[in-house]
Amino acid sequence: MIDFEKRLSSLKDRRQGALARATLDKIALNKSLGLESSSLDDRKTEDYEALTQSAAIKYTIGAMSAVDDKSTQVSISEGERVASTLVSLLETDGINTCFRMQGSVPLDVHIKGHSDVDMLILLRDIFIYETPCATGVNYYPASDQRAMVDIVKELREKCEEKLTSRYFVADVDCNKAKSIEMSGGSLRRKVDIVPSCWYNNIDFQLTGDETERQVRIYNKEEHKLIGNSPFKHIKLVDQKDKLYNGNLKKCVRLVKNLVADMPEYKKTTAKKLSSFDIVGIVYNMNDLLQASTYTPLALVNALRIQFGLLKLIEATRDIKVPDGSRKVLDSEEKIEALGVIYDEILALSEALNKDIDPWSSSYKPERLTEKVIWF
Repeated sequence: MIDFEKRLSSLKDRRQGALARATLDKIALNKSLGLESSSLDDRKTEDYEALTQSAAIKYTIGAMSAVDDKSTQVSISEGERVASTLVSLLETDGINTCFRMQGSVPLDVHIKGHSDVDMLILLRDIFIYETPCATGVNYYPASDQRAMVDIVKELREKCEEKLTSRYFVADVDCNKAKSIEMSGGSLRRKVDIVPSCWYNNIDFQLTGDETERQVRIYNKEEHKLIGNSPFKHIKLVDQKDKLYNGNLKKCVRLVKNLVADMPEYKKTTAKKLSSFDIVGIVYNMNDLLQASTYTPLALVNALRIQFGLLKLIEATRDIKVPDGSRKVLDSEEKIEALGVIYDEILALSEALNKDIDPWSSSYKPERLTEKVIWF
């Protein structure tokens, strides 16, 4: 049985920070102003918390909801501040770079108020490109004739040097394969710096549209470049999400929150499906994502159908990530993770079914799909 009051508490902590931290901040503020307060929880009441609904429904709606815009903007600003500083520091060594953001934050499917941000640091003056080139496109040889993997390796080393020197009070972890992880000190958010280079694929050559442009990320452990299409991914997901009135991202956030609230022994398995993979699964739901703003619980039933089909019918597992570059379920570990998440969705849908009709002895989809919630 799901303890929804406990789930609501953990959801609020995740979205707004733990109560203990909020209490300490309020005590310090009151002390400085010479004030007393009967309530030390200074965290705002969000729309889902104000619903005149059960804890089960409040949790479900809250788990679908986007994180507060102000908190998200802090994450974006902090990532851009660090990346901009690094670009300037690299320029003093004659390395011209630019930065872009990737991941859950620009896609708005993050579930933490204090979400970390991924910042790509890209070489500006040199890139690799797909051949044969598109008609009418001509590139000239770079003055640096080293292999690109060696050039980006040097960029990685310079990033490590500059960041550890500039942010000496912060924790700068240079041991990760693809990123330099930064936290603490003056940083208001965890920032991951990802050294990389541009890859001008044919679609970009033809259109000049940066959302079509790929990147190559340096893997320090394997000394190789790994392909990625972060901007096309964001574009495709945004387009489909708008087509279904925001329901795609609601489903992604709900699944991610369900994973976050799992006991550790389940979570370890479930996290074999990355946030990127979860987006891929939901992206392929297509018309299952059709639901009115006022019947949001229909999305829980839709997730039950999608994850159930993928778990039970092997032929349905050929779905691909939004840009079509690979299968979503490309390992046995991910299929096992899918099963764990499906069981959690099943438990949530059964709990909501019982919550809506306490006397029911069986699950009926219409209890969720026809439940109207005004907010």
